[in-house]
Amino acid sequence: MNTQTTDSLESRINALHSIGIVDMHFDLLMDLYEKRKRANVLRDDFQTQLEQGGIGVIGAAIYIDEPYLPEQALRVALDQIARLYIEVESNPRFAICKTYAEILNARKGNKIALLITMEGVEPLGTDINLLRVFYELGVREIGLTHARRNMAADGGLFGANISSTHGLAPFGKMLVQEMDKLNILIDLAHLNPAGVEDVLQLTQKPLIFSHTNPRRFFDIDRNASDAHVRAVGARGGVIGVNGALVGAKKGQATIDMFIDNVEYVVELAGIDSVGIGFDFFKFIWEQWTPAKQAELVAYLMPVEFVADLQHHGHARNLTRRLIERGWKDEDIAKLLYGNWMRIFEQTL
Repeated sequence: MNTQTTDSLESRINALHSIGIVDMHFDLLMDLYEKRKRANVLRDDFQTQLEQGGIGVIGAAIYIDEPYLPEQALRVALDQIARLYIEVESNPRFAICKTYAEILNARKGNKIALLITMEGVEPLGTDINLLRVFYELGVREIGLTHARRNMAADGGLFGANISSTHGLAPFGKMLVQEMDKLNILIDLAHLNPAGVEDVLQLTQKPLIFSHTNPRRFFDIDRNASDAHVRAVGARGGVIGVNGALVGAKKGQATIDMFIDNVEYVVELAGIDSVGIGFDFFKFIWEQWTPAKQAELVAYLMPVEFVADLQHHGHARNLTRRLIERGWKDEDIAKLLYGNWMRIFEQTL
């Protein structure tokens, strides 16, 4: 590739990233909580990579790790939110956003917008009134489960056809109805297939998968079936393609395989229905002891990270490869930010 061609490619990447990529799933809040004795964690641990990658909006997830369940779930979730507010107060590069207008204002001010999300409703217990509390604190997207059962629903497990066949519990159905009223985005990621079917029946609003992959390449219940990808696309929702679980075989964790997942979602649901939910968690994995890593592998499955797509600073590698594979800038823009921003405008 000659210098002129290289310069042209980099110019295209710069233009696409200048708007700001939307990553709809990042386990930020649990990390801030675990590092709560430190100050300026956003600045010291994340800001450089986010800026290098041209990230504009982050779905910053509340997640409650197993040792805190069930008794400490509510307290830890509130502490996670508190840590985020404390961090943002001391860092003008970030803004916690609750509405589409606030996201636009943050981006106009060259701030990285943080949209608080919840991965698993364990912090709510069985108290529907706590949903309003978390809404007032800024939570604007909720997935009912992780890969486990709670009082709302069952999670989709990391195997084929091994998850519970039960749909939503009564509390889960109440939550879906209340989230509908509050215009909280309903996230189907991690929900078992029967639960997804129930949500599709309970609401007619656009739904999302914040971070998932099609089962074609990795046939596990945690990933999304063709029918569910089509259903979400048909009602104007978005499927965020996950940077993990892109292929079932060792060695398949490549950027090209990630793009294969993206293109299959487009084939099923259209270019207006695909986004990104990178789910970068290698930084968390590397903080764990070997024993905790082994526990995760036993509980879920072996972890394989995409070599050139392991953190937000690598996002340009994805855009570069999309261009090399012949993607048009208009379609890349929809994948990187446009489709998610449309959902925010419609919902928040």
